[in-house]
Amino acid sequence: MRIISDFHDYYDVGMQNGVDPQLPYRRFRREEPVLFPRGNWKSVGNKLMVDEDYRILYFGFAGKVYPRMETSFNMTDVVEPTFCFDPTRLDDSFFVDRVKKARWTGKNLQRAVKREKVRVFEYFEFKDAPELLDLFEQFKTAIFVYQKGNNTIVINERLNLYGFQKVLPPMEAFQELAMYVGAYLTKPVIEEPPISDTIKAEIHGFDKFSFRKEKQKK
Repeated sequence: MRIISDFHDYYDVGMQNGVDPQLPYRRFRREEPVLFPRGNWKSVGNKLMVDEDYRILYFGFAGKVYPRMETSFNMTDVVEPTFCFDPTRLDDSFFVDRVKKARWTGKNLQRAVKREKVRVFEYFEFKDAPELLDLFEQFKTAIFVYQKGNNTIVINERLNLYGFQKVLPPMEAFQELAMYVGAYLTKPVIEEPPISDTIKAEIHGFDKFSFRKEKQKK
């Protein structure tokens, strides 16, 4: 695969092993309007308790969607963005800090933490929703980033700015991208060599005996 782009991303190192000029991917960043019907978010529409402290991003890459949750503060209450691609690695303290900000205490705090965890997992489970997967075909792209709540989608965003290499290493990402581009976005142009009329006829089952009658014995 040959990537034609005006910027560099972390998986471009895959081209060091050689490029296929008949398999190009034109990677130019642009923003496009997009709007999801409200009902299609199902239970994911339930707000988090401290919704302003979360940012949910969905990364479309080679036919798959990878969610990422960002928060505006970490465990030490220092204003510093943190992010997570895998909610199973988050312990309860991660949610306790956020629920406390909503002023829950005692048993109500424990119940609130459970509800918050369920809602967070719902955001990650939404990665297989048709509304997101259809964006690949709608915009004829292999890469996009969509932030929940926005009316725009970023096509061919730079993924190294979001730590996406933690999800897919460079060579694995390049291979998946090349397979997707070859299968869904690009039709290799191969010039066929000229074929004579005689060979064309033989290909279709005709030869020098096709229209001759056999001699009949007297």
